[in-house]
Amino acid sequence: MIPLHGIASREDLPLPFPLIVAAAAAVLIVTFWVLLFAWREPRLKEHKGLEMPGLTRVVDSPWFSRPLQLAVGVLWLIAALALAFGPDRVDNPVFGFVFVWLWVGLVPIALLFGEVYRRTNPIRLLFSVARARAPMPAVNAPSCLPAAVALLAFAWYELVEPLAATLPVLRGAAAIWLAWVVLGVLATSIKWIARADPFEAFASTVAKLSPWSRSVSGPVLLINPLRNLASWRAPRHLWLLACVLLGSTLFDAIAGSPWWVRAFQDSPIPPRIIGSAGLVATVAIIASLYLLSVLPMRQPGHRLVQVADELAPGLVPLVAGYFLAHYATMLYLEGQRTAIRMSDPLGLGWDWFGIAEAGPNLALLALPTLIAFTQVFFIVAGHVSAALVSHDIALRNTDSSTAMRRQVPLLVLMVALTIAGMVLMFG
Repeated sequence: MIPLHGIASREDLPLPFPLIVAAAAAVLIVTFWVLLFAWREPRLKEHKGLEMPGLTRVVDSPWFSRPLQLAVGVLWLIAALALAFGPDRVDNPVFGFVFVWLWVGLVPIALLFGEVYRRTNPIRLLFSVARARAPMPAVNAPSCLPAAVALLAFAWYELVEPLAATLPVLRGAAAIWLAWVVLGVLATSIKWIARADPFEAFASTVAKLSPWSRSVSGPVLLINPLRNLASWRAPRHLWLLACVLLGSTLFDAIAGSPWWVRAFQDSPIPPRIIGSAGLVATVAIIASLYLLSVLPMRQPGHRLVQVADELAPGLVPLVAGYFLAHYATMLYLEGQRTAIRMSDPLGLGWDWFGIAEAGPNLALLALPTLIAFTQVFFIVAGHVSAALVSHDIALRNTDSSTAMRRQVPLLVLMVALTIAGMVLMFG
């Protein structure tokens, strides 16, 4: 058992070295083959799919929206009760709610169901408590820079703060989050939520890789996930938000590696300083390498950050792949424990849902080979998807031969990140 995300959790299993080599080779072969031979025209630019008016009427109806919002609202209320009045112990369900359900669980929920978090965001519900209906169609925020800053702050709290798993510190973090979003809305407009709420920005970004979207006219659209992502006109600073997510995940793996522990466990430097420097440095390195890799694709008259934003949707599959590979077993195990503990949120011996005495199902953890293959699949699938999306976007502004040559640095960076992720899990 090791401290991870503020709670005790099982580390992901190491990967067999031959499996890493095979996966890395597959990534290289598939990526270069697609880049050089099979994809010479943009194919994913148009936002089109199968319109589903019947499903639209269902999901937009009050009888669907009200129960959905009520169910999620009850979970938030239980977590709030546990935060305010629960015991200051690691088995308080609010820790699992924040570090497992809310943070890690956002990725599979967004991939499967699209922008469901936006529909159930508790802050949005607070501002529209008198109107329990589906929200207005999502409109892209002009910039997600505030959300990127908030995500970096949450990553610091999650990965660096040694007292993250204590109620006083978590209460302070929750108060800061509420003030950041609510006061921003009061000072500007409701659009601040999409720009600044780290959880909604994260979930909405990953949701662009789901098979669900909305057509221009409004109906629900069943769409190719890669087309959904590649046809997205991303907000400014998306590249920075994605680099924060990639960098923080990479730092989490680095900080849990044996060489990091050996290097700093006896250091006289306070852990907060070491961790803060490591987190910021990792994010800065990822962001710098990304800017350097897209530099060859800058056209005359275009700023580098503009090119970075145009190609930023290609980073989203990497983020999703890393999160699923790195945190899937934690979500499986600690997600169950959190559900069980929700039955007694105040630690008073209650059993609201009849599962307080249950134990988590450990059947999946008895299949280490399956877990290892699944982790590699998530990383490789994320890389291949990222390469396809980035390549398709790059082809729109120049001819295929020039675009392919200019993409090589970005491709090399993606391959390096993929191999680094697998090696860190192996390590």
